[in-house]
Amino acid sequence: MNPLEIVPYQVTHERFVPKRYKFTHNFFWFKVPLDNLSALSTWLVGFGKKRIYSFLDQDHLKLGKETARENYIEFARRNGLESEISKVTLYTSLRFMGYVFNPVSFVLLEDIQGKEHAIIEIGNTFNEQKPYFVHNKYFSSNGFAYKTKKYFYISPFIPHDYQMTFVFKKIGNSVGINIIDQGETETVLKVSFSGKEKLATTKEIIKQTLRVPFVTLKAIILIHFHAFILWVKGIKYFKKNEEKHLQRGTYLWKL
Repeated sequence: MNPLEIVPYQVTHERFVPKRYKFTHNFFWFKVPLDNLSALSTWLVGFGKKRIYSFLDQDHLKLGKETARENYIEFARRNGLESEISKVTLYTSLRFMGYVFNPVSFVLLEDIQGKEHAIIEIGNTFNEQKPYFVHNKYFSSNGFAYKTKKYFYISPFIPHDYQMTFVFKKIGNSVGINIIDQGETETVLKVSFSGKEKLATTKEIIKQTLRVPFVTLKAIILIHFHAFILWVKGIKYFKKNEEKHLQRGTYLWKL
């Protein structure tokens, strides 16, 4: 049985145009093996149960199946994957004291032939999620690199049809992620994650809770704080009700 792990990481946002702006913050994810949830609950972490940290299937992609694992597999099927999935692993934030906000989660799917695929699950502040399927053809020995038009209202300061490149690398217990937002001729934004997986022991969970208290609330507060800074800097703002044709394939998030 794969154990529950925790991934303390540092995230850096660097905007290049039209004005430079950079910041770095500490967070942590849980690395959740979705195949063994019933055996993972503790007094600190609950799966389908109320605990200090809680995982609820409803916080993730919903396609009519009972569990998040089944919904992820269904999404892969709808995107052309025919092979049988044997393992599903999710990098995400769990609810803390009942509250969660996940700007991005990563799902790794392994089929019975040992080939990896992925789903990138983006969330915005309008209760919407957009998943992107990454086929094994985009994988190398240590992860994947995948480019797509986002067609989603993520940042109100970047057009919705810009290209996004996702690079996910895992070497040993080290995880490195880059998300690059690009127009036709320039890179607008680069987001970098860097962390190391650790066993989610009681001691480690308490340590990270003290290091980054109210971790999910911190995420939503900082999103609005840095958006305010960009607005003060005079960067062009796109309203949610504009360019509806460039917002496609979204799902309701938390219900």
